[in-house]
Amino acid sequence: MPTTLEALHRAVVASPEDRTVRLACADALDEAGDAPRAEFIRSQIGAEAVPAADATHPARLRARRLFEAHWLEWWRPVAAAAGLPVPHVPSRRIRDRIARRVRSAVQENPRPANWPYALDPDAPAIQLADFGVSVRFSGGFPEEVVFNRFTTPEREPELVLHHLGDAMPLVRLSFGQTVTPAEWERVDGPHLARLPELQFNNLLPDTTMLAASSPYLAAVTRLSANPLATTPAAGNADAVRFLVQSPVWTDLRSLRFTGRLGPPAVRDLAERCTLERLEELDVRIGPPSGPEGMVLQAINEVFRYAVQAFTHLGTEPIPWAAFGPALEALAAAPWVRNLHRISITSGYLTGLLGVLSERLYGSAERAADLIPDAAVRALADAVDTPALERLTLPGALLAPSVREDLTTRLGPRVVFA
Repeated sequence: MPTTLEALHRAVVASPEDRTVRLACADALDEAGDAPRAEFIRSQIGAEAVPAADATHPARLRARRLFEAHWLEWWRPVAAAAGLPVPHVPSRRIRDRIARRVRSAVQENPRPANWPYALDPDAPAIQLADFGVSVRFSGGFPEEVVFNRFTTPEREPELVLHHLGDAMPLVRLSFGQTVTPAEWERVDGPHLARLPELQFNNLLPDTTMLAASSPYLAAVTRLSANPLATTPAAGNADAVRFLVQSPVWTDLRSLRFTGRLGPPAVRDLAERCTLERLEELDVRIGPPSGPEGMVLQAINEVFRYAVQAFTHLGTEPIPWAAFGPALEALAAAPWVRNLHRISITSGYLTGLLGVLSERLYGSAERAADLIPDAAVRALADAVDTPALERLTLPGALLAPSVREDLTTRLGPRVVFA
């Protein structure tokens, strides 16, 4: 029969965002004599009400000190339950010590203590740097897993990733780099059945189709994605359509497109979306991002070469007027009237990335005039309901008369970015 602590830990994993269960677990830990773990849970939960910029708040500092002192003992059982590697403990036997010195003398790097794990106290998080993975603690438990890349060190087995959500209260799964279909299948599985938030920094159409049809993501309520265009001509309408047309996440409340959507993608979003419970929509309009975005990550080192490499794409700048019909389609979509928050901004880059963007697509100022007044007013009419809390629009792309009209009608509910 499970102990009270075991039962409470199962309850924490089963209800990833329920802080009340976590506080009950902290009480049980206190009764069991594990005061540091209990205090860490309470400190992190207490710090959630503190502004993120306040890094010196006592609760945040106390949680950091506790994490630095105890992270390994707290992580060991999680790693074991998830099927991840056991932290390496160098042998203290004389024979093994001599062997390590020999390997070091011939320039073979022995595994450091606790490998493959390392502490990141600022996050606070545990890094598996050699595998491109990090696990962040929040609310006293590991609840966010970030895949910065999928790598396996030489002569090491691949990480087993199909039990993460069974071993921890997994709230957020994030992919920092482009994830291929094969990489997605390494993560997808029944252990994601309780996952509420999913983030894709670069999302290929084939991976989008797999994720949107996964039978294990019905609990997702928050989705953030940058759908990539496979070619400049094709745009990213296919990836957008896969995301919103009959996906498994029918209870989705928040949908954010972190990459730029062209007019065809916005129209497909408007006409094909089946997410009737959506409350928040965040869209950036402009030339869609393509696979060249992966090269931009090294832009400071290869800027000159990247410009030469991508000039041949010859993509014509998209006139802002071309977004008029797309916004009108959005205004006509019945599901838009249920939104509480809607943000439509222009997604042009600044600095060195902006220079390259101008080289590829033409500058925003030269690209065209303004978004047509009729389309903006139609969208405002559609979302001007008692449910509307905030409407954010790209002020620089709207006529002054339209901005004045919307300010009069919607007051503080409209924001011009």
